[in-house]
Amino acid sequence: MEKTITLRIVEDDERIREMLRAVFIATPGMHVLDAHGSVEEALGRMDKHVPDVVLMDINLPGRDGIDGVREFSQHWINAQFLMYTVNDTDDKVFEALKAGANGYLLKNSTPEQIVQAVREVNEGGSPMSMSVARRVVKHFRPSTSLARSELGISLTDREFGVLESLAQGLLYKEIAGRMTITEGAVKQHIHRIYGKMHVNNRTEAVNRYFGR
Repeated sequence: MEKTITLRIVEDDERIREMLRAVFIATPGMHVLDAHGSVEEALGRMDKHVPDVVLMDINLPGRDGIDGVREFSQHWINAQFLMYTVNDTDDKVFEALKAGANGYLLKNSTPEQIVQAVREVNEGGSPMSMSVARRVVKHFRPSTSLARSELGISLTDREFGVLESLAQGLLYKEIAGRMTITEGAVKQHIHRIYGKMHVNNRTEAVNRYFGR
């Protein structure tokens, strides 16, 4: 039996906060520990149960979500932080990632994409909405991407296809659909890719892929 993923939500919009709570309550294997309207409110409950995943808005009253990630990550060392925001400007994306965010999801994501992203970040992945992933790729991309042989590692055709899909910001389920394989097979390929590239997550893999 799979371990239940525990979550904390930090979102000031009550309607969105309750929507997220309802999505996770309806999803087997997920449990919402608490939902907060601000970083300050969440800080007041920091001594309670440590979550597996924190779903964090950026534009919050008082201290913003990026500052929240910096603060929480010092106390909830094993927690994964998934930004959930309307803000996809370059400075906010990279500031959040530098602060310790493990993924970046936009608020136009479907409930299915939200659930998939939570599962992925809990498993050590770095889920990003496609437009955000493209910004990250653009930031690291030289005039032309490295040829496979220039990576200095040996990837199979299937592994290289999975790597390119990761660079495009696709979620595991979307990669599986594109390549007509199971999500389990996608995860196995990604595990092997990370091992060959000596990286730990999607961002590092994309960085290496584009030669930075």
